[in-house]
Amino acid sequence: MKIRMMGVLVFFLIWVNPFQKAKGQSTDLESIQKKAERNPKEAYSQLTDLILSYSDNKSLRYGEALFLEGVLLKEFGLYKEAILKLYQAEQIFQTHAHTLGLAKLYNVIGQLYYKTKSTAAALQKHEESLRVFKSLEDRKGIAQSLGLIGTMHEKLGNYSKALSFQNQAIELLRIEEDSSQLANLFENIGSIYEDLNQFDSADFYFQKSYELNWNAGDSLKLPGNLNNLGDVHRKTNRAEQAIPYYLEALRLSVRLGNKYTERSARVDLGKSYADLREFESAYTYFASARELSESIFSEEAARQLALQEFQFQVEKQKTEIGHLEEIHRFEVKMRWLLIGLILSIMIMAWIFFSKQQLRIRTSQSQLQKQREILEVKEKLILSEKENINLLEARMSAEVHAQQKALSAQTLHVIEKNQILKEIQSKLQITLNLEAKEQKKKLRNLIRQIDYNLSQDSDWESFKQAFENVHQDFLKNLKSKNPELTSGDLKLACLMKMNMSNKEIAATLGISPESLRISRYRLRKRLQLGEGKDLQNYLLGM
Repeated sequence: MKIRMMGVLVFFLIWVNPFQKAKGQSTDLESIQKKAERNPKEAYSQLTDLILSYSDNKSLRYGEALFLEGVLLKEFGLYKEAILKLYQAEQIFQTHAHTLGLAKLYNVIGQLYYKTKSTAAALQKHEESLRVFKSLEDRKGIAQSLGLIGTMHEKLGNYSKALSFQNQAIELLRIEEDSSQLANLFENIGSIYEDLNQFDSADFYFQKSYELNWNAGDSLKLPGNLNNLGDVHRKTNRAEQAIPYYLEALRLSVRLGNKYTERSARVDLGKSYADLREFESAYTYFASARELSESIFSEEAARQLALQEFQFQVEKQKTEIGHLEEIHRFEVKMRWLLIGLILSIMIMAWIFFSKQQLRIRTSQSQLQKQREILEVKEKLILSEKENINLLEARMSAEVHAQQKALSAQTLHVIEKNQILKEIQSKLQITLNLEAKEQKKKLRNLIRQIDYNLSQDSDWESFKQAFENVHQDFLKNLKSKNPELTSGDLKLACLMKMNMSNKEIAATLGISPESLRISRYRLRKRLQLGEGKDLQNYLLGM
């Protein structure tokens, strides 16, 4: 019953997990990417939850999530945090040989280098991205890299190279019919011509960019196009014609809530009115632009502070989750340890129970055999007596020897009968004892019977085998003291075999205290001095 209950407990511990983790449905990475275009902050919040839900931080999916996190942090202006995430994503992409991901990642790192490091370092990253896109024959990727490389050359003052790369990108995007990217490239080329003071060409490309964005319905980019067109007119001394562009850009910026393009439009309006010497209007727009700059700065600082606080909370949550996972792993180990311990106890209990049952059956069988042997020996003794009586008449020459043998056998029978009476008396006493004490007494009686039964044949067999190994040992021992008893000789033989006291006591069927007395008696009979060790003396013989 106890073993069955232990089995139920083990089953419960295996199948019931004490540490339950709440698992919510993870948001899909693709949907977060789409949301990032409309609401970057909410997308970032969902992305951090998604990253925490990943169990394998070496998987390609985990690397793509880190890449998106780096892009969002870059947009938030947290460049240091962004570059760390991008480097982590780069290692995972390299491990999985994700070349397309690496190509896109190198362009983002290039944009970060331009913001934080140097234009030359950014150019190197964009060129690396271009090489990978070319190996993949990805025309859109090639065009994107060419455009970024052209922009870097523009910042370095290499306008001819900048125009070359931008035009190569335009040819590829015309094949792909990607109007959105084409609009960006036209705007880039317009900026190059504007820097070169080639305002007609600049106006041409700014106008093409504006038309593409207008036809595509991309109202977010229209304020920038209008500001660029206004700049061309203002820089060619046509400030009055530039004002309508700036006003339209201002109107769209206010409607879209884009304070950056609104500020640019107000500044440009101030410059235009200043060129027209309408200083009051110019001052009004400059003042409103300054107030807007302060507002943008405050909002930007607050946004970055909020994002940093949010990141701190995310890291804190990661730490707490890691701690909980450590606790979970420890509890799992302890649970399996407990299971192993219970199983070990069950196995040991079963082995002990089986051995006890086997001992009982063996003891009963041996007791029965001993009874049968005693009966056979008694019959043999009676048979020997009859044989002696029959042979007395014909063996007169051996009468004396036979009488001695008969006397010895008689003494042996008397001794055996005395032992049987003693056993009978002890059995009577044992019947009145408790079950536990009965077992103990029965075991003692069995050992006593075994000991007495082994006195005849076992000793002779042992002595013969012992003399084959240790020749003349008994002979030499008896020469030292002829009065040594059979018990003394047995003890000496066992000590000569270098057996321990515990083994000797078990072999002779006596207690450790009785063994100590027997050793003392043997030492006296061998007349050993105080400084001599009995064990060493016997081993040296």
